[in-house]
Amino acid sequence: MPDWPPYPSGPFTGEFVVGGFGGLPFQACKWVMNQSGLVVKGLDVWYNSSELRGIQVTFSDDSRSNVFGTPSNTHASVTFVPGERITSLTLWGNGHGTRTGRIRLTTSAGQTLDVGKNTSGLKANNAAIGSGILVGMVGRSGNDIDMLGPVFLNGEVTNISISNVVYNPPLTGSSGISEMTLDQVHYSNPPNATQDLPWVFQGSLQRTTTTSFTQATSITYGLSVSTEVSAELFGIGGKVGSTYTWQSTSLKQTTTSTSFAKTLTWEISGVLGPGQGITTTSFCQQGVGNTKYIATVTLELSDGTVSSYQESGVFSGVVYSDAEVTTKPDN
Repeated sequence: MPDWPPYPSGPFTGEFVVGGFGGLPFQACKWVMNQSGLVVKGLDVWYNSSELRGIQVTFSDDSRSNVFGTPSNTHASVTFVPGERITSLTLWGNGHGTRTGRIRLTTSAGQTLDVGKNTSGLKANNAAIGSGILVGMVGRSGNDIDMLGPVFLNGEVTNISISNVVYNPPLTGSSGISEMTLDQVHYSNPPNATQDLPWVFQGSLQRTTTTSFTQATSITYGLSVSTEVSAELFGIGGKVGSTYTWQSTSLKQTTTSTSFAKTLTWEISGVLGPGQGITTTSFCQQGVGNTKYIATVTLELSDGTVSSYQESGVFSGVVYSDAEVTTKPDN
């Protein structure tokens, strides 16, 4: 039986390869059911006028496969941005049934990689691209690329959920929390005044509260796919001694990035007798927090496949407490 290259098991399009059976088989694929969701971020291809000489795969975590075949002076590469899809991929043989002669691919962002042998008169072999999400390459290689084929996800990613978020460490204590002055006004009643002076210190300001969950899967797929996050968030709790501390909230459904305006309002009033003065200050606590976490990521594909795996990420947040007011009478 022919020694076909090892095709990965998973929700992929059927195996498709072009070339001969020389060299040794190889597989470069890191999309593994219930273990990871890495896709191909880039390809480097070496070639000459007769065949493809070598290929290397870069994955979405920036790791690289071995160079299969042999690097040569003639080289081309392509790098895909998050959300970019392959719209066509064609392979040709070398006309002798012993090598992969040429590769041509196009993408949804208008990129084209088209290198190798002049294949005029040779049969073009078009790959079934499924979702257009390239997750790996397989083939056989020795000094050259004897055989080559792509691995595509069959179904589109329709939903991403991030759950079971465990912060390491959680935001605790007072680190990252600082006092922010909002406004300050001094009121005074002259000593020669003949009556009391009523005063009112009031106002409002807006501050932007943000949260973000950053991890590889949401960057890779999340530009065009709904991503839901179930996690505890953080706010500013009460004082411990003279300092404010972080406080975790109950579990909330959110998205990977949120931003909204919080309106801070204050109002206090009083009366100053002749010769009296007072300084009023409004302030709040600003909390800026960053921490790492581990979460369960679940991908749902349009073909019904559901894959879950553990993945690390980074949480960032900026929050504000309600406004407070202090007063300080003049000496």
